[in-house]
Amino acid sequence: MKLKLFHLPLMIASIAATTTNIYAEQVYHEDAGFVVIEAENFSTQHLDDKRRWLVFSKNTPAHNFADADQAHYHDASNGSYIEILPDTRSNHHEALVRNENFTNDAGTMAVLSYPVYFETPGRYYAWTRAYSTGSEDNGVHLGINGQWPESAKRLQLCEGKHAWTWSSAQRIETNHCGTPNTIYVDIPHKGVHTIMISMREDGFELDKLLLTKDKDYIPVGKDKSETLSSPKPLQEKTQLLEITDYTRVLYAIDDFKIENTGEIPYYQHKAENALAINAVKTAYRNKFARAEYIVQAKEAGSYILNLVTLAEIDGESTYLVSINDKVIGEFTNPETSNDYQEIYFSMQRVELTSGDIISVSSKAVTNGKVPENGGTAYARGRWRALVLSRTN
Repeated sequence: MKLKLFHLPLMIASIAATTTNIYAEQVYHEDAGFVVIEAENFSTQHLDDKRRWLVFSKNTPAHNFADADQAHYHDASNGSYIEILPDTRSNHHEALVRNENFTNDAGTMAVLSYPVYFETPGRYYAWTRAYSTGSEDNGVHLGINGQWPESAKRLQLCEGKHAWTWSSAQRIETNHCGTPNTIYVDIPHKGVHTIMISMREDGFELDKLLLTKDKDYIPVGKDKSETLSSPKPLQEKTQLLEITDYTRVLYAIDDFKIENTGEIPYYQHKAENALAINAVKTAYRNKFARAEYIVQAKEAGSYILNLVTLAEIDGESTYLVSINDKVIGEFTNPETSNDYQEIYFSMQRVELTSGDIISVSSKAVTNGKVPENGGTAYARGRWRALVLSRTN
Protein backbone atom coordinates (compact mmCIF):
# COMPACT_ATOMS: atom_id res chain seq x y z
CA MET A 1 0.00 0.00 0.00
CA LYS A 2 1.34 3.43 -0.95
CA LEU A 3 0.43 6.48 1.08
CA LYS A 4 -0.63 9.79 -0.35
CA LEU A 5 2.10 12.33 0.22
CA PHE A 6 -0.09 14.80 2.10
CA HIS A 7 -0.59 12.15 4.79
CA LEU A 8 3.12 11.45 5.25
CA PRO A 9 4.17 13.89 7.98
CA LEU A 10 1.43 12.72 10.35
CA MET A 11 2.00 9.02 9.65
CA ILE A 12 5.79 9.30 9.90
CA ALA A 13 5.53 11.06 13.23
CA SER A 14 3.25 8.31 14.49
CA ILE A 15 5.48 5.38 13.60
CA ALA A 16 8.66 7.23 14.56
CA ALA A 17 7.50 7.18 18.15
CA THR A 18 7.67 3.38 18.16
CA THR A 19 10.53 2.63 15.76
CA THR A 20 13.06 5.42 16.19
CA ASN A 21 15.50 5.03 19.05
CA ILE A 22 17.91 7.82 19.94
CA TYR A 23 20.70 6.78 22.28
CA ALA A 24 21.91 10.12 23.57
CA GLU A 25 24.19 8.33 26.01
CA GLN A 26 26.13 6.63 23.21
CA VAL A 27 29.48 8.34 22.78
CA TYR A 28 31.76 7.20 19.96
CA HIS A 29 35.51 7.54 19.86
CA GLU A 30 38.35 6.69 17.55
CA ASP A 31 40.29 3.59 18.57
CA ALA A 32 43.74 3.12 17.02
CA GLY A 33 42.69 4.69 13.73
CA PHE A 34 39.22 3.11 13.57
CA VAL A 35 35.72 4.40 14.24
CA VAL A 36 32.86 1.89 14.06
CA ILE A 37 29.29 3.14 14.39
CA GLU A 38 26.04 1.21 14.63
CA ALA A 39 23.80 3.21 12.30
CA GLU A 40 20.76 3.05 14.58
CA ASN A 41 22.66 4.79 17.39
CA PHE A 42 22.48 8.26 15.87
CA SER A 43 22.45 11.32 18.09
CA THR A 44 20.09 13.56 16.12
CA GLN A 45 17.99 13.58 12.95
CA HIS A 46 16.71 16.65 11.14
CA LEU A 47 15.33 17.78 7.77
CA ASP A 48 13.13 14.70 7.95
CA ASP A 49 9.64 15.98 7.12
CA LYS A 50 9.53 14.15 3.77
CA ARG A 51 11.79 11.16 4.38
CA ARG A 52 13.00 9.78 7.68
CA TRP A 53 15.46 7.19 8.90
CA LEU A 54 13.62 4.59 10.96
CA VAL A 55 15.11 1.89 13.17
CA PHE A 56 14.19 -1.73 12.44
CA SER A 57 14.65 -4.86 14.54
CA LYS A 58 12.64 -7.96 15.36
CA ASN A 59 10.60 -5.84 17.79
CA THR A 60 9.61 -3.23 15.20
CA PRO A 61 5.84 -3.18 14.61
CA ALA A 62 4.39 -3.45 11.12
CA HIS A 63 4.06 -0.24 9.11
CA ASN A 64 2.16 1.01 6.08
CA PHE A 65 4.82 3.10 4.41
CA ALA A 66 5.74 2.55 0.79
CA ASP A 67 8.51 -0.05 0.95
CA ALA A 68 9.65 -2.49 -1.74
CA ASP A 69 11.11 -5.18 0.51
CA GLN A 70 10.85 -6.97 3.83
CA ALA A 71 12.86 -6.21 6.96
CA HIS A 72 16.48 -7.46 7.00
CA TYR A 73 17.34 -7.40 10.69
CA HIS A 74 18.26 -11.11 10.85
CA ASP A 75 21.83 -10.60 9.63
CA ALA A 76 22.23 -7.02 10.80
CA SER A 77 24.89 -6.20 13.35
CA ASN A 78 23.28 -6.16 16.81
CA GLY A 79 20.05 -7.26 15.10
CA SER A 80 19.12 -3.69 14.19
CA TYR A 81 19.51 -1.25 11.29
CA ILE A 82 17.97 1.88 9.78
CA GLU A 83 16.07 2.46 6.54
CA ILE A 84 14.91 5.71 4.98
CA LEU A 85 11.18 5.66 4.26
CA PRO A 86 8.80 5.99 2.52
CA ASP A 87 10.45 4.33 -0.49
CA THR A 88 8.56 5.49 -3.58
CA ARG A 89 11.30 4.81 -6.12
CA SER A 90 12.85 1.37 -5.89
CA ASN A 91 13.46 0.95 -9.66
CA HIS A 92 13.68 2.90 -12.92
CA HIS A 93 10.00 2.41 -13.69
CA GLU A 94 8.89 4.53 -10.74
CA ALA A 95 8.99 8.29 -11.05
CA LEU A 96 12.04 10.19 -9.83
CA VAL A 97 10.90 13.23 -7.85
CA ARG A 98 13.80 15.44 -6.90
CA ASN A 99 13.95 16.61 -3.32
CA GLU A 100 11.41 13.96 -2.41
CA ASN A 101 12.58 10.43 -3.27
CA PHE A 102 15.98 11.51 -4.58
CA THR A 103 18.44 14.32 -3.99
CA ASN A 104 21.95 14.82 -5.26
CA ASP A 105 22.37 17.76 -2.86
CA ALA A 106 24.10 16.35 0.20
CA GLY A 107 22.84 17.52 3.58
CA THR A 108 19.39 18.62 2.44
CA MET A 109 17.22 15.64 3.43
CA ALA A 110 17.05 13.25 6.39
CA VAL A 111 20.34 14.19 8.04
CA LEU A 112 21.79 12.04 10.85
CA SER A 113 24.53 13.09 13.25
CA TYR A 114 27.08 10.96 15.12
CA PRO A 115 29.46 12.87 17.43
CA VAL A 116 32.85 11.13 17.60
CA TYR A 117 35.94 11.92 19.65
CA PHE A 118 39.06 11.64 17.49
CA GLU A 119 42.42 11.30 19.18
CA THR A 120 44.24 11.12 15.85
CA PRO A 121 43.51 13.67 13.09
CA GLY A 122 44.03 12.90 9.41
CA ARG A 123 42.25 11.19 6.53
CA TYR A 124 39.69 8.48 7.29
CA TYR A 125 38.32 6.20 4.58
CA ALA A 126 34.62 5.46 4.99
CA TRP A 127 32.78 2.17 4.54
CA THR A 128 29.06 1.54 4.89
CA ARG A 129 27.41 -1.82 5.48
CA ALA A 130 24.19 -1.55 3.49
CA TYR A 131 21.42 -3.70 2.01
CA SER A 132 20.17 -3.10 -1.52
CA THR A 133 17.46 -4.97 -3.41
CA GLY A 134 16.91 -2.64 -6.34
CA SER A 135 18.61 -0.18 -8.63
CA GLU A 136 17.42 2.97 -6.81
CA ASP A 137 18.05 2.25 -3.13
CA ASN A 138 21.85 2.13 -3.11
CA GLY A 139 23.15 5.70 -2.73
CA VAL A 140 23.83 7.90 0.29
CA HIS A 141 25.88 11.00 1.23
CA LEU A 142 28.39 11.39 4.05
CA GLY A 143 29.55 14.60 5.70
CA ILE A 144 31.39 16.07 8.66
CA ASN A 145 30.69 18.97 11.02
CA GLY A 146 27.82 20.30 8.93
CA GLN A 147 29.94 20.28 5.78
CA TRP A 148 29.53 17.97 2.81
CA PRO A 149 32.93 17.63 1.10
CA GLU A 150 33.04 16.27 -2.43
CA SER A 151 35.14 13.34 -1.19
CA ALA A 152 32.23 12.01 0.90
CA LYS A 153 29.26 12.45 -1.44
CA ARG A 154 27.45 9.79 -3.48
CA LEU A 155 28.60 6.59 -1.78
CA GLN A 156 27.30 3.88 -4.07
CA LEU A 157 26.52 0.18 -3.53
CA CYS A 158 26.29 -1.85 -6.75
CA GLU A 159 27.57 -5.32 -5.92
CA GLY A 160 26.30 -7.67 -3.25
CA LYS A 161 22.58 -7.26 -3.79
CA HIS A 162 20.14 -8.95 -1.35
CA ALA A 163 22.77 -9.16 1.38
CA TRP A 164 24.48 -6.89 3.86
CA THR A 165 27.46 -5.60 1.87
CA TRP A 166 30.29 -3.18 2.58
CA SER A 167 30.96 -0.37 0.11
CA SER A 168 33.37 2.58 -0.04
CA ALA A 169 32.91 3.49 -3.69
CA GLN A 170 32.00 6.95 -4.95
CA ARG A 171 29.65 7.30 -7.89
CA ILE A 172 31.10 9.56 -10.60
CA GLU A 173 29.86 10.55 -14.05
CA THR A 174 32.15 8.11 -15.84
CA ASN A 175 31.58 5.22 -13.40
CA HIS A 176 28.17 5.02 -11.75
CA CYS A 177 29.24 2.13 -9.52
CA GLY A 178 32.39 3.95 -8.49
CA THR A 179 35.82 2.77 -7.42
CA PRO A 180 36.35 1.12 -4.01
CA ASN A 181 38.08 3.12 -1.29
CA THR A 182 37.31 6.53 -2.75
CA ILE A 183 35.00 7.86 -0.02
CA TYR A 184 36.81 9.69 2.77
CA VAL A 185 36.63 12.55 5.28
CA ASP A 186 39.49 14.61 6.69
CA ILE A 187 39.63 15.14 10.46
CA PRO A 188 41.35 18.52 10.90
CA HIS A 189 42.38 18.23 14.55
CA LYS A 190 42.07 16.18 17.71
CA GLY A 191 38.68 16.48 19.42
CA VAL A 192 34.98 15.89 18.85
CA HIS A 193 33.78 15.91 15.24
CA THR A 194 30.31 15.08 13.99
CA ILE A 195 30.09 12.42 11.30
CA MET A 196 26.92 12.93 9.26
CA ILE A 197 24.77 10.95 6.84
CA SER A 198 22.06 12.29 4.56
CA MET A 199 19.69 10.81 2.00
CA ARG A 200 20.48 10.44 -1.66
CA GLU A 201 17.94 7.72 -2.55
CA ASP A 202 15.00 6.64 -0.42
CA GLY A 203 14.83 2.99 0.60
CA PHE A 204 18.55 2.95 1.53
CA GLU A 205 19.20 0.50 4.37
CA LEU A 206 22.20 1.11 6.60
CA ASP A 207 23.58 -1.19 9.27
CA LYS A 208 27.03 0.11 10.10
CA LEU A 209 29.52 2.85 9.32
CA LEU A 210 33.28 2.24 9.57
CA LEU A 211 36.02 4.87 9.29
CA THR A 212 39.67 3.89 9.08
CA LYS A 213 43.01 5.57 8.50
CA ASP A 214 44.15 2.40 6.72
CA LYS A 215 43.33 2.91 3.05
CA ASP A 216 43.89 -0.78 2.32
CA TYR A 217 41.55 -2.04 5.04
CA ILE A 218 38.57 -4.05 3.76
CA PRO A 219 35.88 -4.90 6.32
CA VAL A 220 34.36 -8.38 6.27
CA GLY A 221 31.04 -9.62 7.64
CA LYS A 222 29.86 -7.64 10.64
CA ASP A 223 33.53 -6.74 11.21
CA LYS A 224 34.59 -4.79 14.29
CA SER A 225 32.36 -3.92 17.23
CA GLU A 226 31.26 -0.32 17.59
CA THR A 227 33.86 1.90 19.22
CA LEU A 228 31.85 3.23 22.13
CA SER A 229 33.53 5.12 24.90
CA SER A 230 33.45 3.43 28.29
CA PRO A 231 34.33 6.18 30.73
CA LYS A 232 35.87 5.16 34.02
CA PRO A 233 33.71 5.84 37.08
CA LEU A 234 34.22 9.27 38.57
CA GLN A 235 36.13 9.21 41.82
CA GLU A 236 33.81 9.50 44.79
CA LYS A 237 34.99 11.29 47.88
CA THR A 238 36.28 9.18 50.76
CA GLN A 239 36.71 11.99 53.26
CA LEU A 240 34.43 14.68 54.72
CA LEU A 241 31.59 12.36 53.84
CA GLU A 242 28.91 14.20 55.80
CA ILE A 243 29.91 17.66 54.58
CA THR A 244 27.36 18.51 51.89
CA ASP A 245 27.14 22.32 52.07
CA TYR A 246 30.13 24.52 52.73
CA THR A 247 31.84 27.78 51.87
CA ARG A 248 35.44 26.87 52.61
CA VAL A 249 37.27 23.79 53.82
CA LEU A 250 40.36 24.57 55.87
CA TYR A 251 42.40 21.39 55.68
CA ALA A 252 44.55 20.60 58.69
CA ILE A 253 47.57 19.66 56.60
CA ASP A 254 47.30 22.27 53.86
CA ASP A 255 45.95 25.40 55.55
CA PHE A 256 47.04 25.42 59.20
CA LYS A 257 50.42 26.49 60.55
CA ILE A 258 51.83 23.90 62.96
CA GLU A 259 55.34 25.12 63.81
CA ASN A 260 55.90 26.61 67.28
CA THR A 261 52.17 26.99 67.99
CA GLY A 262 51.49 24.56 70.87
CA GLU A 263 53.06 22.88 73.88
CA ILE A 264 54.12 20.05 71.60
CA PRO A 265 54.25 19.73 67.81
CA TYR A 266 51.89 18.12 65.34
CA TYR A 267 53.12 16.01 62.48
CA GLN A 268 51.37 15.44 59.15
CA HIS A 269 49.71 12.04 58.86
CA LYS A 270 49.41 12.28 55.09
CA ALA A 271 47.81 8.87 54.59
CA GLU A 272 44.79 10.14 56.54
CA ASN A 273 45.10 13.79 55.47
CA ALA A 274 45.23 14.71 59.15
CA LEU A 275 47.39 16.33 61.79
CA ALA A 276 48.48 14.01 64.58
CA ILE A 277 50.70 13.82 67.68
CA ASN A 278 53.63 11.41 67.88
CA ALA A 279 52.52 9.66 71.07
CA VAL A 280 55.47 7.27 70.87
CA LYS A 281 57.32 10.06 72.64
CA THR A 282 56.14 9.98 76.26
CA ALA A 283 56.78 13.71 76.58
CA TYR A 284 54.10 14.34 73.95
CA ARG A 285 51.34 12.49 75.79
CA ASN A 286 48.46 14.30 77.51
CA LYS A 287 49.64 17.68 76.22
CA PHE A 288 47.99 19.93 73.67
CA ALA A 289 49.42 20.40 70.21
CA ARG A 290 48.05 23.42 68.38
CA ALA A 291 47.65 24.60 64.77
CA GLU A 292 46.67 28.08 63.58
CA TYR A 293 44.99 29.74 60.63
CA ILE A 294 44.73 33.50 59.99
CA VAL A 295 41.37 34.62 58.55
CA GLN A 296 41.62 36.52 55.27
CA ALA A 297 39.59 39.65 54.53
CA LYS A 298 37.41 37.89 51.96
CA GLU A 299 36.51 35.24 54.52
CA ALA A 300 35.04 37.64 57.07
CA GLY A 301 31.44 36.87 57.98
CA SER A 302 29.11 34.70 60.01
CA TYR A 303 29.66 30.95 59.81
CA ILE A 304 28.75 27.57 61.12
CA LEU A 305 32.05 25.80 61.88
CA ASN A 306 32.41 22.02 61.71
CA LEU A 307 35.50 20.42 63.14
CA VAL A 308 36.20 17.04 61.52
CA THR A 309 38.17 14.75 63.83
CA LEU A 310 39.17 11.10 63.58
CA ALA A 311 37.99 8.77 66.32
CA GLU A 312 40.59 6.21 67.43
CA ILE A 313 40.20 2.84 69.11
CA ASP A 314 42.95 3.44 71.67
CA GLY A 315 41.71 6.70 73.19
CA GLU A 316 39.16 9.50 73.14
CA SER A 317 41.07 12.70 72.42
CA THR A 318 39.89 16.15 73.46
CA TYR A 319 39.83 19.08 71.01
CA LEU A 320 39.68 22.83 71.52
CA VAL A 321 38.68 25.36 68.87
CA SER A 322 39.61 28.96 69.67
CA ILE A 323 39.45 32.38 68.04
CA ASN A 324 42.13 34.78 69.20
CA ASP A 325 42.80 32.41 72.15
CA LYS A 326 39.16 32.41 73.25
CA VAL A 327 37.77 28.87 73.30
CA ILE A 328 34.53 28.61 71.32
CA GLY A 329 34.28 24.83 71.29
CA GLU A 330 35.55 21.93 73.42
CA PHE A 331 34.87 18.38 72.23
CA THR A 332 35.83 14.81 73.04
CA ASN A 333 35.79 11.96 70.56
CA PRO A 334 33.40 9.11 71.33
CA GLU A 335 34.56 5.54 71.81
CA THR A 336 34.78 3.66 68.54
CA SER A 337 35.57 0.26 67.10
CA ASN A 338 36.15 1.86 63.70
CA ASP A 339 39.62 3.37 63.69
CA TYR A 340 39.83 6.79 61.97
CA GLN A 341 36.08 7.18 61.78
CA GLU A 342 35.17 10.78 60.95
CA ILE A 343 33.48 12.68 63.78
CA TYR A 344 31.80 16.06 63.29
CA PHE A 345 31.56 18.78 65.94
CA SER A 346 29.52 21.88 65.13
CA MET A 347 29.80 25.49 66.31
CA GLN A 348 26.90 27.77 65.37
CA ARG A 349 27.01 31.41 64.22
CA VAL A 350 30.67 32.17 64.64
CA GLU A 351 31.69 35.68 63.59
CA LEU A 352 35.03 35.91 61.80
CA THR A 353 36.87 39.10 60.95
CA SER A 354 40.00 39.71 58.91
CA GLY A 355 43.13 38.83 60.87
CA ASP A 356 41.42 36.57 63.41
CA ILE A 357 43.52 33.61 64.46
CA ILE A 358 41.61 30.35 64.44
CA SER A 359 43.35 27.61 66.38
CA VAL A 360 42.63 23.92 66.78
CA SER A 361 44.28 21.99 69.62
CA SER A 362 44.18 18.33 70.59
CA LYS A 363 46.08 15.91 72.80
CA ALA A 364 47.20 12.29 72.75
CA VAL A 365 45.40 10.15 75.34
CA THR A 366 44.83 6.48 76.14
CA ASN A 367 41.75 4.59 77.26
CA GLY A 368 43.89 1.73 78.52
CA LYS A 369 42.14 -0.81 76.32
CA VAL A 370 44.73 -1.50 73.59
CA PRO A 371 47.95 -3.17 74.83
CA GLU A 372 51.18 -1.92 73.30
CA ASN A 373 54.85 -2.46 74.25
CA GLY A 374 54.11 -3.40 77.85
CA GLY A 375 51.66 -0.53 78.26
CA THR A 376 48.65 0.74 76.31
CA ALA A 377 48.36 2.52 73.00
CA TYR A 378 47.58 6.22 72.74
CA ALA A 379 45.20 7.98 70.40
CA ARG A 380 47.09 10.71 68.57
CA GLY A 381 44.52 13.51 68.57
CA ARG A 382 44.04 13.29 64.84
CA TRP A 383 41.86 15.81 63.02
CA ARG A 384 41.28 16.42 59.35
CA ALA A 385 39.63 19.79 58.70
CA LEU A 386 37.70 22.78 59.90
CA VAL A 387 34.77 23.49 57.58
CA LEU A 388 33.24 26.97 57.20
CA SER A 389 29.60 27.24 56.06
CA ARG A 390 28.06 30.71 55.76
CA THR A 391 24.84 31.35 57.66
CA ASN A 392 21.92 33.10 55.99
